[in-house]
Amino acid sequence: MNFQRSACCLVYILFLASCESRTASERASSATKASVRAAINSKFEGAVPFDGYVDSLLFFLYAIHKIAPGKILLGQSTCLDDVINTKNPFADHAIKGPFNFGGMGGLPFAGVSGINAFAHHVPDSGAAVLFIGPHIGYSQNEGWGKIQREGQIETSDCCGALAGALEKLKKPGAIFTKEPDDIDYQEEVIEQLALLHKDEILSSTEPLIALTKLIYKEAERRVHNTPLNGLKFTHLILIVGVIINTDHNYPDYIWVDHMAIYDVEKGKTLQIMEQ
Repeated sequence: MNFQRSACCLVYILFLASCESRTASERASSATKASVRAAINSKFEGAVPFDGYVDSLLFFLYAIHKIAPGKILLGQSTCLDDVINTKNPFADHAIKGPFNFGGMGGLPFAGVSGINAFAHHVPDSGAAVLFIGPHIGYSQNEGWGKIQREGQIETSDCCGALAGALEKLKKPGAIFTKEPDDIDYQEEVIEQLALLHKDEILSSTEPLIALTKLIYKEAERRVHNTPLNGLKFTHLILIVGVIINTDHNYPDYIWVDHMAIYDVEKGKTLQIMEQ
């Protein structure tokens, strides 16, 4: 009995020790997450965890506009990078999609045909939620432009397409005015756009952030210039901003520059929300 009692006491002590260890680990993790969030908000003020934003958005659309998740098709002009969907907060909801019409960097390379295809896949009398935005990484140890991906020890570029264009932009003569070649068309489109804004980008304290914000503005311009015809859905929700990816063990964030809700049937804007 004494042996059993001693063994039980030892197990209990080890259990308490493990609880204390987990609590300390959780405190450290919380402190690190807070520091990551503070760093992100220092450059993207108002950025919030992506999953929380999606929950709030869907609640808002139903509570205010009676748009049920099952009647929504998500379209996204985002980068091709797999990390965009690795921690995709939309995946756990009843909404349909995503319909992807973005390419390298998040520019809508699917063009008029792709955007119109998306518009004609929306449920009848439903709603199109259209997110336009590039992405950028923030690593706890290496800062902007890097993330540690799941399954990898070393960090890598995020967004690689924009980081590559920026590195060439820094080298005199590496990018020059030309028509993009088919062999690397999308990257060269980004390079030409960066060249047009070279001084603005390179004079910034965070050139990659400057290029990222330039890309979302260009992506929105291209989408706005796309004519849409024969629509059968009732609402269009346009969200424009930037996805901030983090190391694989931390939540991703979203920074929304502005959001607009349009009544398609009546042809009027219902609501515009800006930073």
